[in-house]
Amino acid sequence: MMAKDASSSADSEEIKEIASSMEQDFGYLKWPEGNIGAMSSSCQIHRVHPLVRQIDRFAYEPFVLSIGPYHHRKVNLQYMEKLKWSYLDYVLKLNCTKSIRDYLVAMKNVENHARACYCGEFNLDSKSFQRMLLLDGCFILVYLTGAHGLQRIDKTDPGHSINNPDDNVSGTGYAAHQANRSSANSGKQKLENVHDIELEITDAGQQSSGNKNLSSCHESSSIEWYDIFALLDLFLLENQIPFVVVEKIHEVLVGSDMKNKLKENVSNYIEENLQYFTGAFGIYERPNDFYHLLHLCHMHFKPRMFEEESSHPRHRFGEYFLDIFCKLFHITRRHKKDEWNSWHNQQSNFLHGGQVTRWHRATQYHEAGIVFKRKEFGGQSAHSLLDISFHDGVLEIPCLSVDDRTCSLFRNMVAFEQTSPQFGNSITAYVMFMSQIISRPDDVSLLSQRGIIVHLLHSDKVVSALFTQLTKGVVFDFTGNFYLRSICWKMEMYYRSRLNRWIAWIRHNHLSNPWLGVALLAGLLVVFCTIAQTVLTVLTYVGPP
Repeated sequence: MMAKDASSSADSEEIKEIASSMEQDFGYLKWPEGNIGAMSSSCQIHRVHPLVRQIDRFAYEPFVLSIGPYHHRKVNLQYMEKLKWSYLDYVLKLNCTKSIRDYLVAMKNVENHARACYCGEFNLDSKSFQRMLLLDGCFILVYLTGAHGLQRIDKTDPGHSINNPDDNVSGTGYAAHQANRSSANSGKQKLENVHDIELEITDAGQQSSGNKNLSSCHESSSIEWYDIFALLDLFLLENQIPFVVVEKIHEVLVGSDMKNKLKENVSNYIEENLQYFTGAFGIYERPNDFYHLLHLCHMHFKPRMFEEESSHPRHRFGEYFLDIFCKLFHITRRHKKDEWNSWHNQQSNFLHGGQVTRWHRATQYHEAGIVFKRKEFGGQSAHSLLDISFHDGVLEIPCLSVDDRTCSLFRNMVAFEQTSPQFGNSITAYVMFMSQIISRPDDVSLLSQRGIIVHLLHSDKVVSALFTQLTKGVVFDFTGNFYLRSICWKMEMYYRSRLNRWIAWIRHNHLSNPWLGVALLAGLLVVFCTIAQTVLTVLTYVGPP
């Protein structure tokens, strides 16, 4: 009996020990109070899964700039930290009626919401986290022209506004700020003198010593080099802060009346610079509700044009032969939108039946008679790189400029969709489509000849390999709902048609030369005349006397 009591007592002590340990871990890992509701409604900023990261680690990690807690304090990213202090000093000078305390109070108010947006673990206490939010928020505000058009407010005369300081840094990137790095010390001193929040002096000292230890080659590096990689780093999934942080800083600076102006300025800057990465970006209605910069970038790539219900089966005898003639000589026809319901049902049954599991290669589609054409938008006000269309055997694809930075941008937008499925899978569908139709170098050559793919890489094989790598580790349901779904069905139907293959064979082998085409037409005319003459002869013979 005593042995049983001793065993029970030992179990009880062990349970208490485990419970105490779990309570400590729970206190460390649980979300702050009031954050569960915010977590469900906010855009989560995830870490890339280790297995996916192994495929291309450099596509997900910043080169020169750290934003947010995941890559904070990394030694190789400290050079741009000096620029953040310069931007903070610039923001403080813009409105001398506001002290650094006002900005820190705003960061304190938004801290819980910001922490709820991060799903990965990071080791930052409240003070360090607030300081990081303020520095990174000021950097985004100034670097992306969020402070463009603002006027300096003098502390001695709050009702009087003067022009911006001579060292204007709004919206000019790294180039215009190289001369302002000396002002970082004054901003740092202001931050350390705040009494309501104790900031770690040692951390600031580590930043300063880290900057001193940088090699002299960084000092003489190309300004354009920093601009390119800093902009690329702003679109990394793990390199984000909630945009509400930037809004709060802007609100302290000028009030809440110019909130829409801030988003318009940032969106304009993103639009202008995304053209460099994509090469097929156009004018569109700018979004004004986004969670962070990668989300804003993703919204810009949303497909603007959807397949019209203009391609459905036609069973009229006359149209059947007319279609053959049009396909032979690339004549486009417009068809009425009849039989839409039966076409839609046939498409749904086909796709849900699991018969379409992937796209074919571009050369295979070409052999089946599908014509690849570069999509031209002209004066359209709303279009996107993802606006692919397929009508009457012609597949139109917007021009895509391919380089290493383009692939990094696609990787992070795909990772964004994979970790936040509520925002759709349009980028994933586009990447899967392009990776499969250009899975071999000859496919890239075909689309390059059509002006669809433009690249200055070493060879077409490199381009093909880059897009093949993009799909590794990606989960995609071909039978699910995605914006290229109807195109997938129509291209598969066209590819399986024996009639289309026969027409394509004639066109490729006998109509590629215009003289062969003329000879074929002459031969068909002779055959037609012979048949007509035979029919007339028979009618004359059997007719009445």
